[in-house]
Amino acid sequence: MASIEQARAALASHGALAPQSAAEHWRGEIPLPAAIETFYAQVGPLGEWINDRVGHAGLTVPTAGNPFSIPTLARLWELQAGYRWHGITGERIADWPDHWLVVADQGADPFIFDLNTGAIQFARHGEGVWKDDAPIFADILEMAACLGTIGHVWDEAGEDIFMDDDSVNPVHRARLIERLTPLIGASEAGDIADLFDW
Repeated sequence: MASIEQARAALASHGALAPQSAAEHWRGEIPLPAAIETFYAQVGPLGEWINDRVGHAGLTVPTAGNPFSIPTLARLWELQAGYRWHGITGERIADWPDHWLVVADQGADPFIFDLNTGAIQFARHGEGVWKDDAPIFADILEMAACLGTIGHVWDEAGEDIFMDDDSVNPVHRARLIERLTPLIGASEAGDIADLFDW
């Protein structure tokens, strides 16, 4: 499992971090899970200030394909629209489990925190019904550390990231796996590289 320090270090270059308290920022209709409260209090993805209406944007982390997006705590409940409830009508979506909370996304493909286990799974739109899959991260700190690390490797690679056929350069894929291995193990690092098209 990743530590708070590893999560902060991995995310720091992708935008501002600042403590965000549940009392001031949580707008959800369910109690904020303790692990999520700790994550925002001690890691605190904040990102850039947009304007007075929007506030802070949260973090955007580059990767192959759409970037990863981690919202501020103030915007976390809004992120549930389209999953927990219909984004236009507000009607509760029946097949979205009550014990799921979207904590990040990649192009609207959600990273889901399981309130029962604390683990994170990833789901893609267009696969039919939402289903319980094997978690890809043990907890939100591991997710943050891994996503931030992916962003670091992406930034370091620069224009050398892609081959002529638009696949990720194997040199950078190998570097990513090497950097993820201390966080999640070699086999899991390869699986994460595959999942996110590295």
